[in-house]
Amino acid sequence: METNVWILMVLCIGLCNAVLIDIATHRIPNWLTLSIAMTCLALQGWFGQWDGLLLAGGGLVVGLLCFMPSYLFGAMGAGDVKLVAAIGTALGPWGVFVTAVMTVIAGGAIALLYIGLRGGMGAMIRRYGCMLTLLVQGHPQYLAPAANEAAAQRFPYAMAIACGTALSLWCLSGQCVLTV
Repeated sequence: METNVWILMVLCIGLCNAVLIDIATHRIPNWLTLSIAMTCLALQGWFGQWDGLLLAGGGLVVGLLCFMPSYLFGAMGAGDVKLVAAIGTALGPWGVFVTAVMTVIAGGAIALLYIGLRGGMGAMIRRYGCMLTLLVQGHPQYLAPAANEAAAQRFPYAMAIACGTALSLWCLSGQCVLTV
């Protein structure tokens, strides 16, 4: 997959802004996601003509579909979903799908780091041990973390999205050991 350098610059600047704003406010503003999407859509149309517009539109739809269930179940904010959709206008359907997969991996790693730095790893291991015991006994049940537990706290997910995007670009360029 070859992506235009102008589109990558827009994506990089947009993601950096999203991370900084999300850290500061725990929100990703509509003006930012719309700016990324519209600029990438225009660039895709300029450089790729109709094929570029179809690529961008398909990426937008796939990006929305990848994380819409997480939003509907309350696990992710709407700004995060819109940011991934905006990334889709830059990377197209396959690129944003790979980005979504890499974002989930990066998000899990960041969450474990976040929990570990806040001293919540022991409580999380005990909670999952109890869930495993219940599963073995034939009574599977999810035990939610206590409100004061590190695992119950949310973190700005734009960082995971930015890391997932970087990982996907690296893998799609053929530089990583994973074959995509």
